[in-house]
Formats: sequence, C-alpha cells, structure tokens
Amino acid sequence: SSSKVAAQALSLDRPIQHTKYVRSVAFAPSSSILASSSADGTVRLTKITSVSSAFSGDYFEKASAETQEIKTLHLSGAVEAMCFLEGGKILCCYVRNTSYLSYFDLEDGCKLTKYSLNGSAPTGGFDDHVSFAVMDLTPSPDGKYIAAATDTSRQIILESSSSRQIRNLYGHKNDGFSQPKLAWSTNGQYILGNTQEDNSICVWDIASSSIVKRLNDKTCNSGGGAHTGQIRDLYSSSTSNTFVTASYDKTVKVWLQGM
Repeated sequence: SSSKVAAQALSLDRPIQHTKYVRSVAFAPSSSILASSSADGTVRLTKITSVSSAFSGDYFEKASAETQEIKTLHLSGAVEAMCFLEGGKILCCYVRNTSYLSYFDLEDGCKLTKYSLNGSAPTGGFDDHVSFAVMDLTPSPDGKYIAAATDTSRQIILESSSSRQIRNLYGHKNDGFSQPKLAWSTNGQYILGNTQEDNSICVWDIASSSIVKRLNDKTCNSGGGAHTGQIRDLYSSSTSNTFVTASYDKTVKVWLQGM
C-alpha cells in the first residue's frame, strides 16, 4: 500500500501578524515557542499550544491550534536575521543599520545584551557603524559559535554571547541584492554557503578560513547533479549527515556530507 503525507495550515485562534513583511521564523529547539521577525522592527514570540486535528480518509479535515502571545519585542529597524541559542533560552537578532547583535534572555524577562560586530566590549564604547548587514544567522552544532552571513562577500564566525570574532571567511561574492545563506557541517568543522557569482555551494574549512570545495556542475558528476540556478537557501540536518539546498532552478536537492 502507498502512504500519503498530508499537511494543512493550522487555524489559529489568534493570528500571528506584523504590519510589514515577515523576514524570518524560527522554533525554539526545546519548546513550542515560535519567533517571527519583520521589516516593521518587531519580533513576536508566540507559544503554540493545544494542536488538534481530524482526518478524513488520507487527508486532514480540520486542524487547529491555540496560541499564547508571550511578548512582542520592538527594535529600531528591520529585523533581518535571528536564531535561538542555548536550547531556546536566548534569542539572537540582527537589526539593519546597527553595529551589534541583540541577545534577548527569554528566562529573564527578555533582558537585552548587545554584542558588537566590531569585536569590542559588549556594552558601550564600540563603533556605532559597520560596513555590512547581517542577512543570516545560524548556530554551530554545539551552540558555541554563530555564523553570520553578510551582504559584503564576508562571512563571520563569532563566539556565542560575545563580541569575539573567531574567523572571517572570504572567496565568494554577495552584495546588497543577494540573499546569503549559511549552514554548518554536522561535525562543526566546515561552513556551507551560497554565492552570487554562480550556482555553487562554497565549502569553507573553518580552521584554515579557506574554501576547500565548490559544489557545482563541474565537480558533481554523479547522482542528481548540481543546481542550474543560483541557490536561494540551504539547511544542514542535525540528525543525519545530510544538508538540503533550494534553488531558483525550481528544485530542492539533498546532499550527503563527505566532510
């Protein structure tokens, strides 16, 4: 017999809405808290509770959930990127036109601590300008580091809850019109990222700060082959030695990490 996968948007008792487009969403790893960030300068923290569903044959007849608004964070500009740390206890955000990352402690009333992107002290005394915007944030598998993708052909590896820069990674191309994305290898030794110049996946060795592989149609001669369009997003599995990419060529590809 064949199995079918059914999916349906939940009917929420309280809609999760912003006044401008939503930039990103993320679930806390160890809870049902959902964070949504927007160009309107807000981050909404919502707890999804009491999910109920009913099947009709192979498909959902009804699916609903109750929501509990925990808090709305009001920041100074568009929230371009965010990620959860420490199992969901900390929410790290980047706000456009700021020179720091904003860390919110969800277990201490969303207390805010700012860590400079210029490598300075955590509060006060740091340059209020950087020459880039952070467009993507992703924590390392052990949570000790954060990879930040910028719009100036520069990837930054930062120590979590610190202003310390561990590595700066170059060799690709991204500008203000690109959509840079990053993912960690399962073993935490490599960074995977897209590039604006072609359809490649760049693989950086963190220890040497250099690109050690470009996955494209010239280097992928087996299986499903490489993408024929620029890569829009990528995500590394935390439970298997694979990562997935989505492209403007209208395909999704799953890769086995040989790292």
